[in-house]
Amino acid sequence: MGRRFWVLIAAFWALSAAPATAQPQPQAQRDPFNGQFGVIELAAPPAEAARLAKLMGDSLDALAPQRPGQLDVYLVTASLWGDPVFEREAAQAGDILRAHLGAEGRSIMLSAGGQGERHHPSATPDNLAAALGQIGSLIDPAEDMVVLFLTSHGAPDGSLALREHNRLNAAMRPSHLRDMFAQAGIRNRIIIVSACYSGAFIAPLMDDNTIVMTAAAPDRTSFGCQPQREWTFFGDAYFNRAVREGASLINAFDDAKRLIERWEREQNLTPPSNPQRFVGPRAAEMLRRAERAAD
Repeated sequence: MGRRFWVLIAAFWALSAAPATAQPQPQAQRDPFNGQFGVIELAAPPAEAARLAKLMGDSLDALAPQRPGQLDVYLVTASLWGDPVFEREAAQAGDILRAHLGAEGRSIMLSAGGQGERHHPSATPDNLAAALGQIGSLIDPAEDMVVLFLTSHGAPDGSLALREHNRLNAAMRPSHLRDMFAQAGIRNRIIIVSACYSGAFIAPLMDDNTIVMTAAAPDRTSFGCQPQREWTFFGDAYFNRAVREGASLINAFDDAKRLIERWEREQNLTPPSNPQRFVGPRAAEMLRRAERAAD
């Protein structure tokens, strides 16, 4: 699904690795970021750059502080690829999760665009790190929970693509996300990833304080990411149907998986995506408390 993105990244790496005076070498293709979370980015026009910077600053400033003695849920949703389906999915999932978890005033959305004028901060590596960093500075890590939903194209190596059309290219590995959570001091977390091969995010992030739910197994594609759609298959089945109809986040996954399996059979889509989940016991108990408090 993200093949064109990865061809562009490979071409950039090959060009950036070789000196201007040298002949191309077979080993020239390499990661210019040496495994770190980096980005290839063109500057936006000055007025647009200023507007996007203000959007991010205002979004961070608007996050309410945590309330001592209460379980507060903070929410980050991000569409990482600039096709409209991903921005629509992130926006609608954010609305559903805010209501379901009582996260009003404690949520932020990032977007790679896709629907005309930009109304959300850009989904760049810096902005994602800033969102988690600001939330990490506000929460009590022992009593609060952070929910992150990411939607994009994924690659067979388990990376998620970040792409604004004609402006920005990056790739986020599961280890990048793991390290950002650790650096932000965020302990209790729910991570939901809608992308091909997104099951790769489970093993690096799983622990007793974490729930991870993904649209596909590590070796499978997911379906429904055509630009004209309102939702991907996973987003539609999970958020738009199961969670919207009142299921808990954990039970909603099981309901959504059965529905996705049916859609894939009906449309002869093979191999099946096989959505995956891991539920840490402490995170599950904290989620149940948050859902009861939000009722």
